[in-house]
Amino acid sequence: MRGKTGIKAIGADSGGTWTRVTAFDARMRPFEQARFKTGEFRSLPAKLLELIPRWPGGDRAPLVIASRGVFGKKWKKPFLMKALSVRLNLLDVISDAEAAHFAAFRGRTGTLLIAGTGAVVFCGRPGAFTRTGGFNPPSGDPGSGRWLGRQYLKHLGRLKEARAMGHGRTAAYAAKLLARAEKGDNSCALMAAAAAHELAELLRSAAGPGTDLVKAALAGGLMESCYFKDAFIKAAELALGGRKLLFIKAGMPAEEAAARLALKKL
Repeated sequence: MRGKTGIKAIGADSGGTWTRVTAFDARMRPFEQARFKTGEFRSLPAKLLELIPRWPGGDRAPLVIASRGVFGKKWKKPFLMKALSVRLNLLDVISDAEAAHFAAFRGRTGTLLIAGTGAVVFCGRPGAFTRTGGFNPPSGDPGSGRWLGRQYLKHLGRLKEARAMGHGRTAAYAAKLLARAEKGDNSCALMAAAAAHELAELLRSAAGPGTDLVKAALAGGLMESCYFKDAFIKAAELALGGRKLLFIKAGMPAEEAAARLALKKL
């Protein structure tokens, strides 16, 4: 049901496939919502300026945008701030990792593993992250969707096509591999198991030798596959060598996390 108190905050999550924008009322209930295909990054301001001012009070509501690549591509935040802050109440541009971390840990210390097109682990809390992995070598981050997609294309004898496809389209082949693995294809199952092992080693490396309890949240497209997620959890338990592993579920979508962070910045 639409809230009756008006828009209090807006959060946007610009992911690899979809961009989701939600306006929330004072009780953090969705007031207005929209979803559109993620296009070229520089087209995002025009999309948001077409959408948000149409919502009652949308141009005045505090807004935070979460987007992939903000950590590595430093130009993205100032680009959006310059393009949008005059017409919208844009308070910050954060990485999708920061939004996913907040969705799971509400600003507290924790470990977030993202296994999507790339693979990376963030430990700590927003503003003070320690990053492990996510360097995107030519073959893809080990265990990532791109890495797994390349393995599948190689299995098909089509690896040369990966360069022209780009990272996202190459990573999409991971879903095809996992579907075949789940149906009993032994070759695909072995490749999926190898990816799960690589991600488990990434988590072990990021966790370090610290406490006996590792609290981790999972994000990214690969973890949307129950088949792959189960394989990863088993591999992670083995990799941690008896240390207790506690998985934290995200309590909200990334766009809600962005909106809550917008309210914190007032």
